[in-house]
Amino acid sequence: MKNKFIYLGIITVILISLKILNPTFIKKLSLINYDFYQKNFINGEVNSVTIIDIDEKSLAEIGQFPWRRDIYSKILENLNKFNPSAIAFDIVFSEEDKQNPKNLLNRLKKEYEGFNYIEVDDSQKIFIEGLKNSKSILPIIGEPKDNLVINNSKPKIRLIKKGNDPKNFLYSFKNKIISLEKLNNAAAGIGSISLIPSIDGIIRYAPVIINIDNSIWPSLSLEAVRISNNQKNLLVKTDSNGISEIKTRTNQIKTDSNALINIKFKYFDKSNYISVLDILDNKFDKKRIENKIILIGSSAQALFDIVKIANGNVVPGVEVHAHLIDNIIKSESIVIDQTTVLLGYAILIISTIIIVISTIKIKPRFSIFIFVTLIFIINLISVVFFKFDYYVDPLFNIFACAVIFLTSLYFKYLEENMLAIENDKKQMILKKEREIAGEVQKKLFPTDKNLEKFVYGKNTPAKDVSGDYYDFYKINENEFYFILGDVTGKGIKAGILMANAAAVFKSLAKMGSSVSKTALYINNQVKDSSYQAMFITAVLGKVNLNTGEMEYVNMGHEPMMVINNNFEFDYIKSTLPPMGLTKVKDESFFKTHLMNIKDKTILIYTDGVTEGYIDNNKELTVTGIENEIKVIKSRDPNKIIDHLTSILIKNNIVLRDDITCLGISI
Repeated sequence: MKNKFIYLGIITVILISLKILNPTFIKKLSLINYDFYQKNFINGEVNSVTIIDIDEKSLAEIGQFPWRRDIYSKILENLNKFNPSAIAFDIVFSEEDKQNPKNLLNRLKKEYEGFNYIEVDDSQKIFIEGLKNSKSILPIIGEPKDNLVINNSKPKIRLIKKGNDPKNFLYSFKNKIISLEKLNNAAAGIGSISLIPSIDGIIRYAPVIINIDNSIWPSLSLEAVRISNNQKNLLVKTDSNGISEIKTRTNQIKTDSNALINIKFKYFDKSNYISVLDILDNKFDKKRIENKIILIGSSAQALFDIVKIANGNVVPGVEVHAHLIDNIIKSESIVIDQTTVLLGYAILIISTIIIVISTIKIKPRFSIFIFVTLIFIINLISVVFFKFDYYVDPLFNIFACAVIFLTSLYFKYLEENMLAIENDKKQMILKKEREIAGEVQKKLFPTDKNLEKFVYGKNTPAKDVSGDYYDFYKINENEFYFILGDVTGKGIKAGILMANAAAVFKSLAKMGSSVSKTALYINNQVKDSSYQAMFITAVLGKVNLNTGEMEYVNMGHEPMMVINNNFEFDYIKSTLPPMGLTKVKDESFFKTHLMNIKDKTILIYTDGVTEGYIDNNKELTVTGIENEIKVIKSRDPNKIIDHLTSILIKNNIVLRDDITCLGISI
């Protein structure tokens, strides 16, 4: 996988490009996380705005909506008694008052002369007077379709522009829906209530200023704050990227380049709603009106002004304006600008580099820990920034990191799989070579049928190649040599060293060398050939078939077992160190011993026999060997060795060591 970094680089570029292009599914990913943060990580409440609510109770009591205009005048009158800082309507009065008594009476006068002496109030005129006597703001709505109604109402705010024309960067509507011109003339301000939902219809942001009918209008919220603070001017600065600054003398407003403010939705207590009916009846807490910005709108389901906002709540549209007013007053909003976007790109690039390096260079279990830690850090950074009102989108970065991580692991898997295949090939070759070596080694063991009635041996290797060895060689009609050895360690190295020692034994036995000299030459050869201080424990000897004399030497090996006719056991311990520990100059070092073995059985074995398992974690031991010999009631080396071997391998227990036995009986 030499090209893995190229592939990962291409995937990273694709992911960054996706983030830059920001297609619909990427936007939705970001919005899911944004809404989660709005719901869980924003504290505080809106306490500077009170909503006068056209609720179900008011509609039931007052009657069909829209109401006669003097009702609104009465609402204004009752509110003005307690000095609100501004009163904004979330209701458009775009038509004449159809329930105006004055208009009804005029129609009757035209038809019946008897009504000429009657006079009634003009509800429209009363409402106009109410607007004039209040710090009132009326709404305007952007309309994309043609509007045949001529209305020359203009913004009340005085706009100071610095830089390019702001209209080039604002959301625009061809036409407007607006209250009657005479009503607008009476109001202190006019503001837009146009909301711009996200692609999923949820309200997350709103324009602070907007281009409607080729004029720049402030939002209803901004206009309410301006009237509340007795301000006249609004400064709008632009640069090549768009809107850079919006401010009044008292308020700095954080928006994006299109004058959109990402609303910071706080807790909005339902006690901030006062029913219109309670206002008309003067049954309300006066402190909720004093020095507050008042919004007049509707929560009634029948009036269809219900929207879903970013924190998951479904609220009346008028409540969105309340949140926006709170954001403007406190200079708070969620900032998503060029800096936060660039920071998101930086986090994405750094995290993908870390993931690529960790998955390629580090073991998977550690790279998984790094990945999880990195995801935690990305989320932590995002949450910390959000607590300071900056939104750095973590969800796409996490998605991108997951893609890079899984892809990197896949490449790692392919790479390790290729290595494993190569290793398997090598292991197969080595296994074949070990099998060949094992077959060659088997040919080193003796096959003299004439001697097998006096001496019998058997080797069962733990691996393909054994580190144990036995041999016997007849030098004349009456005498034969024998040897049993155990190399430290197992496998190929032990087998090679043992083969080396076996070659020396065979050569010296053919020459009729003495037991001492044979031990000397084997010892020195092992010393010269050993690897990493390997050595051999061994029993070496010569037997005279006529006399029954056995000359032997035990070099660091297990004690030889001697079994008499009464199945009594005796043991001959080692008197010399193992072969190969040190070079010896004189054969006299290897002092031999004589023993008559007529009517006796000599059993020599390696520690693979005594320490071999006959059951799970239960070793055979020397005592176990004695018990097994008593069970079969035989001193025949053939029967003893075959029986011991069978019980050590019968349960398919993995051998701890090579099993090797040699028995002599004459």
